Amino acid sequence: MTDGHKKRTLSPSWAGVVVAALTALGAITVQWGVVTTKLDDLEKRLDEMIFETRSLRGEYQDVQRRLAILEGQHQSGARANP
Repeated sequence: MTDGHKKRTLSPSWAGVVVAALTALGAITVQWGVVTTKLDDLEKRLDEMIFETRSLRGEYQDVQRRLAILEGQHQSGARANP
């Protein structure tokens, strides 16, 4: 006596495909997190380097200004004492 309804079960081959797909999805998610973390660290380091560069540029300009002042004093002193 069958009532015309068959039970549908997930075959073992499809179960393997589903498990593999879920595992791949999990691995991609973990890899995405790793890449995002590394990019965040890289962004922080680049921000630090930009800050250091601006600071060094200011110091360099200060040294150039002082050097120009000293050169001007040296040149005016050399002209005054022939």
